[in-house]
Amino acid sequence: MSKTNDSRYPYTYASDYLCQFGGIDREGVRLSRSNASQIRQAVAKAIGMDDEELAKKLADYAQANDEELSEAHMRNLTAALGPGWAA
Repeated sequence: MSKTNDSRYPYTYASDYLCQFGGIDREGVRLSRSNASQIRQAVAKAIGMDDEELAKKLADYAQANDEELSEAHMRNLTAALGPGWAA
């Protein structure tokens, strides 16, 4: 799907990328999309960048590195679930 036709681009992709850095536990990711969005907006303001431009940069990076990021996320999830968890 073209980025311009995807209603999730760039903001949802950018927020989901940032959520990965909020930690994970048995309940799932600990940083909500809403919180991630607020952090992105604050960072954009602090560095003097338009929020949409930062969201696009984060979303593009996340999409370009999807496989690597997904593998890291699964490793973190498996660690959070503990040794007794079986796939």
